[in-house]
Amino acid sequence: MKGYVYAFAGSVDELERIARKHLGDKVWRWTADPAYLKVESGHPSDWKDQGTVFNERGELRWHREEGDYRALLLTEVPVEDQTPLPGEWTAEKQTLFLQDLEEPKVHPQFGVYPTGKSKGRIIAHLYCRDGMPLFLSLRKFEEG
Repeated sequence: MKGYVYAFAGSVDELERIARKHLGDKVWRWTADPAYLKVESGHPSDWKDQGTVFNERGELRWHREEGDYRALLLTEVPVEDQTPLPGEWTAEKQTLFLQDLEEPKVHPQFGVYPTGKSKGRIIAHLYCRDGMPLFLSLRKFEEG
């Protein structure tokens, strides 16, 4: 399928506006913290230095650079009044199997995935530019 990747820069308010406009309110998020990585539902109340919000409509990923935020929006829907990054973008649906959290060798900082289960899958889209894989965009969790 056709994919689109857009670049944005701005404040936290601008990131939140873009995320709500293009992804809506029902999203998953992860924010990078030096101590741990946690996946939760909903938009962040504290936009850390790095993170992402995602759902079936797309993904907004960001990082802070010298006080401002830089972000990429990955979607299969063209965004009005925005120019996508150059190249021929495609997105291919992928199913990833998540590690069984009950296995003895696994020691995560959480006991279940966002589905409430210890096993599962995540649907992601593999974004390629001119045939070269560049991004794996998370979309939704499924029970395993």
